[in-house]
Amino acid sequence: MTFEQLQHFLAIAKYKNYSIAAEESFVSQSSLSKQIKALEEELGFKLFDRTTRNIELTEGGEEFVMYSKRILQEYKEMLSRLRRYTDESKNTLRIAAIPVMNHYGLTDIIFHFQQQYPGVRVKVLEKDGSYVVQDLEKGDADLVFLRSHHIPEGEFLIYPLIDDELVLITGQDHRFSNRDEIELKEAEDEEFLFLGANTGMHQTCIKACKMAGFIPKERCLDLRSSTIKNLVANGQGISLMMKASIEYMKDPRIHIVYLKEHPIVNLALATKEEKLSDVSRTFIEYVQDSFGHLTDGEEVM
Repeated sequence: MTFEQLQHFLAIAKYKNYSIAAEESFVSQSSLSKQIKALEEELGFKLFDRTTRNIELTEGGEEFVMYSKRILQEYKEMLSRLRRYTDESKNTLRIAAIPVMNHYGLTDIIFHFQQQYPGVRVKVLEKDGSYVVQDLEKGDADLVFLRSHHIPEGEFLIYPLIDDELVLITGQDHRFSNRDEIELKEAEDEEFLFLGANTGMHQTCIKACKMAGFIPKERCLDLRSSTIKNLVANGQGISLMMKASIEYMKDPRIHIVYLKEHPIVNLALATKEEKLSDVSRTFIEYVQDSFGHLTDGEEVM
């Protein structure tokens, strides 16, 4: 049994889909299947019940999820605690980010940073918002990219980077497709497609609807935003997304409707460290400069 096998198993348990789990794990679907088969042979029981359409955890698989998460968490904590004994850690940045890095040009910024500072090793993991928050609170990441209003109360340094706007998206045949702007309450009878409940975007969308005076009829999907965009384009519902994200995905089948409420959300860089390392401070200043403003971090209590 390997840590890699446990990670692959949890990915399938999360998505209930081999194709999406393989993409998330950066392996081929056949390799993923072989890893799970080897794991099942070692355990002596099946982890999943597979049909032509669905993948469900067996009773043993449900219990194995609990142990897998515990083992991987202990492993991460061990590595985090022992990291201080390595010289490499002094020039390594561990960054966790919600999966919007391309949308805001962050991948290019990090690439150019590493070109300018070749002695610094940057490790970046994109995760759902709840997991980014966990990394921030537990110190598993030196820095995180996260929507500022999702950063929990505590002694964190927050560096605001860029504002974005929440917009409504529809297919070209939808009744709102001829509108440039609406009040969000006009959509209260619509079916909304939202990202999974463990994402910051889900919280943002629910909050926006409640502020508009209604509880949305939602289908909560633990999928990628690109998949939701395609469902919207095919008339399966409407959605709320950040303007930068939907513009980045450029799709002529999608119509953007602005909200009269203009919900603004800020993307920020945050850290838990009370005393920043030289590497962290240099990176923060580089990112701020790349976004065109250089400010001190705001301490959130």
